[in-house]
Amino acid sequence: MDHFYTETKVPATKEQAWSFLSDAKALTGMTTFPKVQTNGDTRTYAGNTIQLKVGLPPIFVKWDSIIPLVGNDLFVDVGIKVPFPFTAWCHIHRVEERPDGVYMIDDLVYKSYLPKWLVDGFILKPMFQQRKQAILHHFSS
Repeated sequence: MDHFYTETKVPATKEQAWSFLSDAKALTGMTTFPKVQTNGDTRTYAGNTIQLKVGLPPIFVKWDSIIPLVGNDLFVDVGIKVPFPFTAWCHIHRVEERPDGVYMIDDLVYKSYLPKWLVDGFILKPMFQQRKQAILHHFSS
């Protein structure tokens, strides 16, 4: 399994950051590559299945994740149907308050058909960098 980690310092309270993060609908507005559409119940609670379609219009593929754990300012989503190039996905989403501010943290473990350098460099880093900009824009507007 491979590991990817990123964090974003947000100009918000811990409660505001958690409120934003804890509904998958936020993905539709903050992710442009790949484009994300949500279906069904998007709220974060233990046992919920989050149904997504990801891709580049007009081609979308299904991505289903289950939320096995919701705790204090964190939740975990585990991919049960993930698109190529992934074969496994476990993503811990966390909001953390530190002396210098509030951080949204993405900590994920994944398995892929492609090598880590390719997935990180051409899929995950660009995707999370773009999300970071969207998150910062959301909280500064």
